[in-house]
Amino acid sequence: MRFVKLHGSGNDFIVFDNREGEVYQFIKSINISLRDFVVKVCTPHTGVGADGVILIEHPDDPQNDFKWQFFNSDGSVAGMCGNGSRCAVRFAYENGIAGEYVHFETLVGVIQAQVLEEGRRVKVLLTEPHSYREMQIKVNGAEISGSFINTGVPHFVVFVDDLENFDVFTYGRAIRFHEAFSPGGTNVNFVKTLSDGSISVRTYERGVENETLACGTGATASALIAYKKGFVKKKPVEVKTRGGEMLRIDFDHELKEVFLEGSVYKVFDGFLHKEALY
Repeated sequence: MRFVKLHGSGNDFIVFDNREGEVYQFIKSINISLRDFVVKVCTPHTGVGADGVILIEHPDDPQNDFKWQFFNSDGSVAGMCGNGSRCAVRFAYENGIAGEYVHFETLVGVIQAQVLEEGRRVKVLLTEPHSYREMQIKVNGAEISGSFINTGVPHFVVFVDDLENFDVFTYGRAIRFHEAFSPGGTNVNFVKTLSDGSISVRTYERGVENETLACGTGATASALIAYKKGFVKKKPVEVKTRGGEMLRIDFDHELKEVFLEGSVYKVFDGFLHKEALY
């Protein structure tokens, strides 16, 4: 079964064209669940290895270009993924599923996107952020102040002085599972403002259960909070990811229309064999 692996800022995804149900037929033939399929495919060394899987399917509304199903590497379903959406759009554009201007269906609504530079860059209009609040929680014996916002999925944003040496895994995991965010948990972003007016972000992602090289909705949450708090004065906000790339976050004055823009890279085309799933 053919797949394409793409990444946005190091956030990597395995994309399947499932418009005719090929994935369902494939997993039925070896009698495993869709969740197990995702986990096995995303596992490094024995699988392809990735942060998530994207299935491109026919839209429910024919006015839209496609519908996606998005899965984290642990097999859980996510309503939205900023970098994943950019990868899905490039895949759809290059395979004739969508044109330069794209509308696709997700669990959080219809997402609009624009293809730039023949697919090498993609700009996505995210869903309207909501549920903003300031919070203080106790983690590992320390009081941590942060900001919560939902940019399609929930994010908690914490500003730190020494981002490079910060223990993202330990604190990220503790906050991700903190009772204040139960039952679903939250993604966690640790942020430092830079002298040039940009910000640097490291993200612990739920579903991946580790730090990732980038998180589009996390970069967006961090940029919005930094602007709201006055830590950055200009927009669009440039966000440096752990993978080293810069994402661009633009938004209106009311923080409602929010755009995520960045490069998308095609890593390889491949064919998945059944024995990879045994």
